[in-house]
Amino acid sequence: MVVNHDVRERQWPARQSEEFATMMKFRGVARVGTALLLMAGPACADDTDAAPGVAHSTSFLALTPDTAVVVRPLDNSRANLALKQHFAAALKKRTVRVNETAAPYVLNFETEVDQAILRGRPGEAGDRGMLRYVLTATLDDERTGRRLWQGKASYAGAPADEATTMAAMAAILADQLGQTVRQKAFRIE
Repeated sequence: MVVNHDVRERQWPARQSEEFATMMKFRGVARVGTALLLMAGPACADDTDAAPGVAHSTSFLALTPDTAVVVRPLDNSRANLALKQHFAAALKKRTVRVNETAAPYVLNFETEVDQAILRGRPGEAGDRGMLRYVLTATLDDERTGRRLWQGKASYAGAPADEATTMAAMAAILADQLGQTVRQKAFRIE
């Protein structure tokens, strides 16, 4: 009886390569699934999609309790001069001393309103516009020029009242003054 060892040897590598190919396909599917979970994870954890507003801030140096601040808009428009008063009132609620003329720290802020056009689906009537309000603030040491804190708040969609939206965002940033706050979602009622 003659046993052909060549046939068994040829079958084993073919079988091994099939198993290897199946294992590689499984690894590919596992990698794609892991990537999708990682991309979806942070969005679910922060729940920032649920609210149209987002605010965050970074503190570079701790503030002392007796901090005195001057609030200064970077644009002296009527809207920003009114917003300056809202910032000052929100800071005073936090027991931050607000001076009108001179103080060692300056809270500078600027506003921006963007209008995005949302294209309708085929068959829908017209395009819709959506407003996005942005408020950026920084706290700088006037004596050294050093940045102590910065914060940014943005709000997309309704309400269409710019002054009310900016005032609400000023209060949110005033609450974050001197703190590092990761993205925090909010809704203006």
